[in-house]
Amino acid sequence: MKSTKLNEKTNKWFPEIEWLASKMEKFNSDHFKILCERNEKDLPEPASNISNILRSARAAGLIEALPEYRKSDWKGSSRVPRQYWRRPKSRKEK
Repeated sequence: MKSTKLNEKTNKWFPEIEWLASKMEKFNSDHFKILCERNEKDLPEPASNISNILRSARAAGLIEALPEYRKSDWKGSSRVPRQYWRRPKSRKEK
């Protein structure tokens, strides 16, 4: 992830990802942005690095991707469809 700032590690935002995964059935990057804004936590720069954070959280086993997408409601966004994520299901749940 060479596009992220050198001093920003993706796991900096893992507490927000874990909170979303534990409280919501499914979520996307818009929900992540709202939570960061509410917690007064800086968003990654550039904003496109949010996808890197979500993929890193997936690699760490915190979340899994869903085959569902929705266009962003975030004002000024590119309206590119955003993927939904959820807490990984345990083997018993599958």
